[in-house]
Amino acid sequence: MNKKVTRSRETIKVPTDQLKLGMHVSRLDRPWLDTPFLFQGFPVHDEDDLTALKNICEFVYIDVLKTSVAPEVRSSMVGRNRPKHYSITTPVEKEIRQASEHYHKSFSEVERILDTAYKGDRIETEEIRRHIKECVDSIERNPSAMMWLTRIKNVDKYTAEHCLNVGILAIALGRHVGVGRKHMELLGLCGMLHDVGKMKVDQEILNKPSRLTAEEFEHMKQHVVFGREILIQDDTLPDEVIGAAYNHHERQDGKGYPLRMDASTLNFYTKVVTIVDAYDAITSQRCYSKGNTSATALKILYDHSGTQFDPKLVVKFIECIGIYPPGALVEMSSGEVGVVLSVEPENRLLPKVALLLDENKKPTQQRIVDLKQQRDLGSEKQHRIKTVLMDGSYGIDLAEFTAANINLGEAAAFFANKD
Repeated sequence: MNKKVTRSRETIKVPTDQLKLGMHVSRLDRPWLDTPFLFQGFPVHDEDDLTALKNICEFVYIDVLKTSVAPEVRSSMVGRNRPKHYSITTPVEKEIRQASEHYHKSFSEVERILDTAYKGDRIETEEIRRHIKECVDSIERNPSAMMWLTRIKNVDKYTAEHCLNVGILAIALGRHVGVGRKHMELLGLCGMLHDVGKMKVDQEILNKPSRLTAEEFEHMKQHVVFGREILIQDDTLPDEVIGAAYNHHERQDGKGYPLRMDASTLNFYTKVVTIVDAYDAITSQRCYSKGNTSATALKILYDHSGTQFDPKLVVKFIECIGIYPPGALVEMSSGEVGVVLSVEPENRLLPKVALLLDENKKPTQQRIVDLKQQRDLGSEKQHRIKTVLMDGSYGIDLAEFTAANINLGEAAAFFANKD
């Protein structure tokens, strides 16, 4: 007996042996939680997708409106159906030089895009897409280097810096949950352009050093509308990028703005940008407030998961950042103070730390301790992290530290001095 295709108004029930590339799977013949698929709804991109669906399901439901083999049709959800595993292929001490170069080139391009938007001219995104590919290259090899650089804050360059950091952190989260490379690139583009609409906001309100009035806040909320208007002028931009700019202040519970959309209508890219946007804002020094520690920011995200943020993605982001993120200042049990250089996913409580101050909080010869390698030492010989410090504690400037030890070509000598 031949298997038949059954149609409804917007979906088609299709046997999996009749699936074709470009079809958009909206439902399965079994619960999503009983499958290894990451997200509920995805386009069939390649033969791996077809094979996985055929091995697990007898039939699926295809969204007619989202299905097309035309290249201009874009999905609203992540298309990778199985998480991809990434390994650290380059140590942070080697990756940081390239990461720093890519970071600063991307920053300059983000600044140029924002300046173009401020002047009211049509933005061009070809160059930033090229830099995003380089950022993805670096994060694929070792995300610690790029994540370290996102912790260097400059209050006078907040908007451009924030856009870049959101893009980088979005890519890092994408890597952590196992999406494919093209999705990491799209996450980066969503993040780096999400706040472009702030260039059309009254700059006095944008940079006001005190609490906004109700009227000023209503004006500020228009930045998502302005952002959409700016981005739709570029017909090469994916819908997800425009959507992230327009919807990144929507909430899971439908109480956000501008449309009060709820979780069921927000796509993966917007949900990611919403989380990392809040994290970077909370940890950044602003003209009206000091930045919080990473731990405080993660707690705020967790406390608001399910209402403001996607709960599953918040957990994944907490895993991605870790308790001791690269670039964090920490005080050791000995009283010494250092900077976290890198953290391995399987050893998140045992990072590599560059010690900068002695137990009396005085500058000392810089040396590196790898807490993972000290696990077998007696407790009296082990270095242990006592607490995470606020950025800038004891006069330590992470930007100066990075410039002195990384960007000026002294990285090899610095990182060679290990315990």
